[in-house]
Amino acid sequence: MKLLPVLPIILVFAGCSDFPELEGSESTSVKSAPYPRLVPLQETLGPSIDPISQAAEVEEDLTQRSEALAKKAQALQNAQTN
Repeated sequence: MKLLPVLPIILVFAGCSDFPELEGSESTSVKSAPYPRLVPLQETLGPSIDPISQAAEVEEDLTQRSEALAKKAQALQNAQTN
C-alpha cells in the first residue's frame, strides 16, 4: 500500500526513457530475404476430428469407468469386516 503513491512517478520516469530506434538495425540480408513460404493451416493442424464421434468415445469411456467404480463400490460394501 505504501508503494501505491510512488507508482505514477515510476511510470512517468519510464515513459521518459529513451529507447533505441529499430529502423536500420537489421542487416541488408534480412531486407533482401524472400518472403517466407506460407503453409496451409490444415497441414499444420493435422486432420480434423469429428466432434460427434469423439464425444461418443468419451461417453463410452466414462460409462465404462462409472460401471467399474460401481462394481468396486459394491464389492467394498459387501466386504466382510472384522
